[in-house]
Amino acid sequence: MITPEKIAEWLKEVEERPSSGSIIIQYIANRLSELTARNEELLAENLELRSGRKVEEYENRITSLEYQLDLLKRQIGGQVEESAVNLAANPAEAETSSVLAYNPQGQVLRLEINPAALVSGEVAADFPMIEFSGKMPARLLATSSRQELLFVFDSGRTQTLPVSEIPTADLQKLSWRQAYLQEPRGVEELAFLLPIARMALFENAVQASRRGFIKKIKRALLENYISKDYIGSGTNLPSDRTFGLAFCGNDDLFVMVSQQGFVFSMPVERLLFAVEEALQLGPADHIVATFAISSAGMVDRMQPSILVVTQNGKAIQRDVSWLEPAGSFKSHGQPVFSKERRAAGVRVVGAAVVGAGDWGLALRSDGKLTAHKMADLFGSGSFLVKQSPADILGFAPLHIKSKV
Repeated sequence: MITPEKIAEWLKEVEERPSSGSIIIQYIANRLSELTARNEELLAENLELRSGRKVEEYENRITSLEYQLDLLKRQIGGQVEESAVNLAANPAEAETSSVLAYNPQGQVLRLEINPAALVSGEVAADFPMIEFSGKMPARLLATSSRQELLFVFDSGRTQTLPVSEIPTADLQKLSWRQAYLQEPRGVEELAFLLPIARMALFENAVQASRRGFIKKIKRALLENYISKDYIGSGTNLPSDRTFGLAFCGNDDLFVMVSQQGFVFSMPVERLLFAVEEALQLGPADHIVATFAISSAGMVDRMQPSILVVTQNGKAIQRDVSWLEPAGSFKSHGQPVFSKERRAAGVRVVGAAVVGAGDWGLALRSDGKLTAHKMADLFGSGSFLVKQSPADILGFAPLHIKSKV
């Protein structure tokens, strides 16, 4: 700060040593330049405040933070004290999960399942076979009943909704006629559902398309997109469509798996913020699973593995160390099984990173939804008994937090 005392000191310095004058003048000129720039910034900010633009920006930030806080609170059932009382009175409440079956028409069936009551290899629900006819089968998602869902349509439009607001379906009369409807607009279709309550805990998200194109999105930017109900399709090809979105940290490993059994993996820090073809797929191939692998995020599921599920019921387990991160984009991918099995018609229906204590839910072509303990799958390597006529149409992991 330039004070009267400082000015008097400079004048005395110039009187005693005239050669110092140029240095002092240069310093004053630089300081005046800085003050002028700052004054212009304050003037612009003042104009924004008067016009309401700055106020609107602050209000949007506050709204976004309040929304994130509300999502995190919902994960523990509201206030911490209230949640502790509820869990003490009803310990089973913490274990209740929702299984969502949904289709491109925006119909969602919500099933309430208690993991403690599941029996490995047994039927958890039963759908008529006709329920999954059409150009593509329903997708599955297992998540907490306290989660917030992001509905993402292939147009890039989004909609948010708490899981609890989707009515629970009658297990005895499962039909799309009793499904909740998040209606598409025009010719768009529902591409995927994503739990977003813990979005604030990650730095990024990676959007993937069915044809293997990906785009990294900063979390703050994604929150802004979601607030405007539009994240974009994340595609470059007219025939392509968005497939999924995976939350991840800067040090995580992003993974996606194709139907014909090719795997792409790359550290998140190397991914681009522009749409880029990461995995070169054959004309008939497409992405069936995306997820991120984090050493920090695997604490609750010790010794994580990658589980790849095929339509003929095979459960292919691979250690995370098996992955060979791609050195560049436009990769041909790392094969999960041999080309002979691929030529024989083996196809992937789902994949995920799991722990031995987790569960897997498999939707079969005979309409049955079966539950399987991961430890059992690791041992047997199959979702189906020998000579079963059924195929696996869909797969969803049900992650169980460690109680240790």
